[in-house]
Amino acid sequence: MTTLHILANPYGITDPCYRMEPFNIAVGKFIKNMSAKGYNIIHYGHESSQVDCEHFTVITNQELSPPNEGDLFLENPALGDIFCRRVSKRLHQIKKPGDMVLCFYGIAHKNAVAEHQDLAIVEPSIGYLPECVFAPYRAFTSYSQMHYFYGLNNMLLSPSWYDTVIPNAFTPSEFEYSADKEDYFVYLGRVQRDKGVDLCVQVTEKIGKRLIIAGPGNLESLGYAKKPAHVEMVGYVNAEQRKNLLKRAQCLMAPTHYLEPFGNITAEALFCGTPVITTDWGGFVDTVINDHNGYRAKDFKSFVEAANNITRIQPQHCYASAISRFSDEVVHKQFDEWLQKINRKDFYYV
Repeated sequence: MTTLHILANPYGITDPCYRMEPFNIAVGKFIKNMSAKGYNIIHYGHESSQVDCEHFTVITNQELSPPNEGDLFLENPALGDIFCRRVSKRLHQIKKPGDMVLCFYGIAHKNAVAEHQDLAIVEPSIGYLPECVFAPYRAFTSYSQMHYFYGLNNMLLSPSWYDTVIPNAFTPSEFEYSADKEDYFVYLGRVQRDKGVDLCVQVTEKIGKRLIIAGPGNLESLGYAKKPAHVEMVGYVNAEQRKNLLKRAQCLMAPTHYLEPFGNITAEALFCGTPVITTDWGGFVDTVINDHNGYRAKDFKSFVEAANNITRIQPQHCYASAISRFSDEVVHKQFDEWLQKINRKDFYYV
């Protein structure tokens, strides 16, 4: 039985209640699904973590107090150093040949595994900046993210046989499919300019559609003297509120200006049978299929056209595309196959 040493976010807590911490949400899902496939799993993380496997406390409650539910954890370099030293010491005590170390927080774990190169060092969820990638075995959350890494590291002529692309995983039961939609569009995420909130406001105003904005932040910070009449601000939403907002919306808008590594909210909308409108770059190129589960747009005119034609997208197509590509069962089957391949060293060699 292969042992997987799972290194969580040094500055976070592996617990579903902290939904704004995506890396440890991925850790929790990974542990639950991969334990069922016969792996022996050891989780290294915060004292208050809630995991279905053996747990080793690296950071105590005294060292990192939990924030309010849903809040983001702030990075603390000193705490990161403590995390790495304690993990490395523990690995020296218990590791065995054939074990794997899975670094879910990228380069923040580099010093934790520096003395353990006899083990397979794996980064299983690369949705962060390419300069934070360090491990020899890498799973990117999208092809865009992988190719971005290759370009930045002059690997266009020498990509790695070890690398793979595995999307983020989602639990279908956390969402509710609905073919009955109400007359509003929704934006769900941080209220900031690089997420394209301005574009959401302008497009919905142009077509006369109500827009619900859910997430931390306000329009005043974007230069709005007052809230536009067609916009409703609902602030941070919990899992149940998010589900209800998404399942009834005619459309989710996610016009992120930067290269989104994956874009979790688009997959979440699809599980609710809700089509999406996004920009035409980053992880959206993997998740959004034009004229099938939504539209990718390149300019204001095409965003307006997409919004005017959103009812052409069938909710059942959105749901089917999500289930077949992003559900826990599908994604963790891919992880299982890839980890077995690493264990067997079953790669192409010249």
